[in-house]
This record gives sequence, C-alpha cells and structure tokens, in this order.
Amino acid sequence: MRQTCEIIADLKEGKEVAYDELKMACLVQSSIIHFYKQDAKVLLKGGFQADLKKQLEYSVPEKSSELGTPTWYWKAIKADPLKWLSDADIPGTEEWKKIHAARGH
Repeated sequence: MRQTCEIIADLKEGKEVAYDELKMACLVQSSIIHFYKQDAKVLLKGGFQADLKKQLEYSVPEKSSELGTPTWYWKAIKADPLKWLSDADIPGTEEWKKIHAARGH
C-alpha cells in the first residue's frame, strides 16, 4: 500500500482513491489525532515530562518543529498504513476482534 501522505495528497487533488487505502489512511489520521491529544495533555501540564517530550519528539531539526510537528507524525504519514498500524488498530483482524470482544463491542 502507498504511504498515508500519498493517499491524502490524492484525496486533496480530487483523485479517486481505493476504498481500502482510504480506510487505512483514515485510521492513521485517527491515531495521529489520538497521539496529539495525549501530547497536548503532557505539554499543557508542563514540568519534567513536558520538557522531555519536547526534547525527544519536537526538537529533531529534520523531522519535527517546536511549532507542533513531532517526529512520530512524520513516521505515521510516510509509512504504509498497514505497516504503521498494529493489527489491533485494523478492523477485522484477529487481534482487533479479541480486543473488541473483551470490551463488549
């Protein structure tokens, strides 16, 4: 499968994207939102954990910025969604079924 950023770029340009690619790109975007929310909690709280997060994830010149782009973001959008997501994140996989059965879904 193509990189998430390639799939999103095609969508933005009005090109047709295969359903499976679209589904996986949406799941990656959902994960990205989750990670940003987790980071925001830590960063807003401040202190040592926030300083460490900034140093480790937001200060790599080639792949991040203090303006809000962490290194994990680039890893997510530059990867094949099927390789970046875990089996637990992909609906229909055995791992996903186990987790959702345990949650009662």
